[in-house]
Amino acid sequence: MNGWIGRAWPGILGLAIVLVIWQTTVALSGVPVVVLPTVTDVVQAFFALIATAPFWNSLGVSVLEFILGFLVGVSAGVVAGLVLSALPRLALALNPVIETLRFIVPFAWIPLTILWFGTSIGGKVFLVAYAVFFVMLVSTTDAVRNVDSTLLRVATMLGMSRWQSLFQVQFRAAAPSILNASRAAAGLGWIAVVAAEYVGSSAGLGFIIINASSSLDTAVVIAAMVVIGLVGAAVSWLIGLATSSKVNYDA
Repeated sequence: MNGWIGRAWPGILGLAIVLVIWQTTVALSGVPVVVLPTVTDVVQAFFALIATAPFWNSLGVSVLEFILGFLVGVSAGVVAGLVLSALPRLALALNPVIETLRFIVPFAWIPLTILWFGTSIGGKVFLVAYAVFFVMLVSTTDAVRNVDSTLLRVATMLGMSRWQSLFQVQFRAAAPSILNASRAAAGLGWIAVVAAEYVGSSAGLGFIIINASSSLDTAVVIAAMVVIGLVGAAVSWLIGLATSSKVNYDA
């Protein structure tokens, strides 16, 4: 317990300092509440928000959209990365397309997803999968290509085919790096789903923010932003916990 407190107190102290500065600045400057509410206003709005059923429905919608998109994006990205690692000529042929698409941010696809999917869950799942896919594709390809060449020689000596070596040796050796990449991909995916809800949704955390901003309820806007940050941090922590676990490759 003491060890946990020893690691946590600097962060708690830093947060407390920021909150005191925030509260004091608003009180002394006389900034209108609609521009920047006090910490107290935001805390009250936060607890009022989480006490409502629509909030939990919106949170569930956002989390579901994220999970589905994340699973699709990770699965597709890893499989594509493995295939391109095994087929360098195909990778070379597709490289211009991949390099072009991966630099088109997910937000640029929002108008098209609204046309294709309307406000249904499909558009958000697509955007999350898109954001996650390219991170996992590039990370998987790099991780597999950087596997120790000694392992490849051993696989060849054992009579493994290219595909056997890829899935039984290279993929397993690259798994820790791929898992680490999924943490960064999750962050992008969570950002994508919330951003998509700003303009093409009838539910979700982004939808809550848009509704609150329309009524100039800045305290609720910030409270919802806090929720988004907390959920994102929780997702990152869970994936980090998974990636920090030792994988038994001999099992």
